[in-house]
Amino acid sequence: MYEVQFHPADIRKQVRYFFLPAVVVRWIVAGMILAGLVILAGLALAPFGIRSLLLASQVRVAANQKKLQTEILAGKLERLEELQKQLERAETLGRQIALILGAPEDTEPEDHDREESTGMAAHGEARVALRLAHRLDARSAALIRLADRLERFAKEHQDLTRIVPSICPLPIGSFVLTSPFGERTSPFTNRRDFHAGIDLAAREGTPVYATGDGRVVFAGRYPLRRNVRWWRYGTLVVLDHGGRYLTIYAHLSKASVHRGQKVHRGEVIGEVGNTGWSTSPHLHYEVRVRHGNGEPVPADPRIFILNYQWHGHEKLLSRSRWAPPPEFDPLPRLFTR
Repeated sequence: MYEVQFHPADIRKQVRYFFLPAVVVRWIVAGMILAGLVILAGLALAPFGIRSLLLASQVRVAANQKKLQTEILAGKLERLEELQKQLERAETLGRQIALILGAPEDTEPEDHDREESTGMAAHGEARVALRLAHRLDARSAALIRLADRLERFAKEHQDLTRIVPSICPLPIGSFVLTSPFGERTSPFTNRRDFHAGIDLAAREGTPVYATGDGRVVFAGRYPLRRNVRWWRYGTLVVLDHGGRYLTIYAHLSKASVHRGQKVHRGEVIGEVGNTGWSTSPHLHYEVRVRHGNGEPVPADPRIFILNYQWHGHEKLLSRSRWAPPPEFDPLPRLFTR
């Protein structure tokens, strides 16, 4: 048994006595020792705890920075992909111009897939972005070379650039392509035949434009007694562009020009109609190209139209570049005199 005395500061007050069993005292001493050990351990581990808190804070900051950098990288990659699409459209247009002018084309640019030894190159998206940037750089250089050659070619052949039938014969947004160039089933005979042009459905009265500078070699209805196939085209206008190209505009409601008249690109030469063998108002448009002194050969008119993007444009270019000359009806002498 242990005795504990409590003496108040005021001597007039009574002294208090507390008696504690030995077991309780031992528990109190053990508790004090344990509390002391805990305090000592806390003091010893406090620096580690502080460093852990600082490290956790730094990890959160690094995670936020990584997230921000990832978002920035994704935005840059998206922008690079958009630039790639724009570059592809520019490359297609450049090859198209070279094809219709007969200008020399550049070879395909080399694909430089260089690996960077930076830390960023170790990450998938960063590596993709770097490769794409290098590829765009190489293709841009090739496109600039092609543009320079086309500019020199255009300066050396200014007359050619004016006569090439290079615009859409109808206002953009006013038509629907209903029959493309090439083999098809005729809507009148249900037999396979060669369609030497394209059919553009439009409202009757829609203006029809000359697609290049030229001279009117025919305007009106071709005589039935001379050629039934050309009579079926109804009212038509035929333009000669410098002897190298001929364009044909058929099924017109009326012709606004006359034989021998000179016209300029964009000038109205007639209106969409439904004359001849036609199931609804539309324009049948052809482009024929003369190579040397031979018969003008039909070419896909979509290749020559620079102010409108057709579906599958790249395939059109490839097919027109390598396709053999089709079997077609030759032009009447009346058109070529």
